[in-house]
Amino acid sequence: MVSNILSVFIYILMVLPSLVYKLMLKINNKKIWLISEGKEKARDNGYYLFRYIRQKYPNDFVYYAIDIKSKDYAKVSKLGNVVKYGSLKHYLYYMVAVNISTEDFSCPSPIFKFLHMYLNLYNKRVFLQRGITKDNIKSLHYNKTKYKLFVCGAEKEYEFIKDNFNYPESNVKLLGLPRFDELYNIETSDKKILIMPTYRNYIGKRNFENTTFYKKWNSLLNNDKLIKYIENNDIKIYFYGHDKLNKYIDKFNSTSNNIIIVKDDRINELIKESALLVTDYSSVYMDFAYMFKPVIYYQFDYKLYRDSGFKEGYFRYSKDAFGKIILDEEDVVNKIIAYIEMNYKIEKIYADRINEFFKDKDKLNTERVYNAIKEMGD
Repeated sequence: MVSNILSVFIYILMVLPSLVYKLMLKINNKKIWLISEGKEKARDNGYYLFRYIRQKYPNDFVYYAIDIKSKDYAKVSKLGNVVKYGSLKHYLYYMVAVNISTEDFSCPSPIFKFLHMYLNLYNKRVFLQRGITKDNIKSLHYNKTKYKLFVCGAEKEYEFIKDNFNYPESNVKLLGLPRFDELYNIETSDKKILIMPTYRNYIGKRNFENTTFYKKWNSLLNNDKLIKYIENNDIKIYFYGHDKLNKYIDKFNSTSNNIIIVKDDRINELIKESALLVTDYSSVYMDFAYMFKPVIYYQFDYKLYRDSGFKEGYFRYSKDAFGKIILDEEDVVNKIIAYIEMNYKIEKIYADRINEFFKDKDKLNTERVYNAIKEMGD
């Protein structure tokens, strides 16, 4: 509460300097871009766009806002033009810049959400997303965000958002996600498998260890048949939880040293290196499909997941999924083993769906995003 009150005073303090600075920029025909992935992160579409600009257009006035205590700070600082998250400079730049982020309302103070939504101030904002949107997420509708540019990564996604999220048509563009430019010429290990479930809104309302979510996933991590097989074949399984599961990650365990509960930030490396993904509804399966690697969907709580607020969009698992949908643990184990023994080959039905979904793949996603922001009107 105190910090929120303080942030209001800081905002008021910076109003006049921001107006003067904005006038100076206009006179000199210059624009500032401020990129962020929230307070502590630089490992997604925002970071890859920032790195691209700093390397290819080093004279552009582009900056990255991040906490200096973040584990990702050193990586970003090597590129230069880093702004301390929450500092006076962050406020100043946010108030004059084109603000680009992967997160909802990634800003130095909650007051900006009010200013964006109700006064239409500082609203030259670009939403890069963290992954392809597949569900009808009400919080991303135009009346909840007012984004000037919503970047899409696939044609079906673009059409759905354009037709259903109520954005002005010019605000939604099919450009591709900058992160996808990193998914080429990768070295995949046939000895690594990634298990990555997503979050459920109902989890925080219950005792975590009593939830079906925890019991099902932790049981899979301790499945005797799975453990025996991967130990005999020297295969490692990495379990990585959604960001909102971080506070529960110590609850997960396995009796096998070949099953690693990941507690660090190497998700990008694991996505690239792993030969197979086991997930439920996490959009990380889009990355695996983009790389043409197999996916298993373990969906033991589909109705509960939908009822908790994740309404179905254009992507219907029954007809669009890039892998088999499984409800039972033993069937998941058998499918994992089957993929290993067939050298992770994707079945034709799923290969066809992937090729249909990602029709035009190239390494120009970041360039298209950069050009679209450059061309964005006031």
